Amino acid sequence: MNWIGTDYQLMKQAINHSVVNQKVISHNLSNIDTPNFRAKQAVFEQTLNNEMRLKLAGGRPSERSATTITDRAGGAMRSDGNNVDLDYEMSELARNQLQYEAMMEQLNRRLGGLKTVIRGGR
Repeated sequence: MNWIGTDYQLMKQAINHSVVNQKVISHNLSNIDTPNFRAKQAVFEQTLNNEMRLKLAGGRPSERSATTITDRAGGAMRSDGNNVDLDYEMSELARNQLQYEAMMEQLNRRLGGLKTVIRGGR
């Protein structure tokens, strides 16, 4: 029996993706001056959508996160072959931070509710 609930698995996967995404963005930023470096991106949204559809159909989300890292398409290619855009990376960093904080807040509320139940409403 999963007493935390199946959305816990989805939240855990989303938080793990956010951590991976932070690392990818940091890697891009650290290579902003590396010639021929291609910016990467962490892709998770399709997996999350599939997991949510599975949950709505009554299934259980998988235990494993399926974040994939791919070369980011598009972006202006500089003369040295690098396509890292500082403004884009900084906006992605801010977006990722907000998502992470929102997911952690949701998780803390869920666990706080369980804590209240365990203590008998106190």
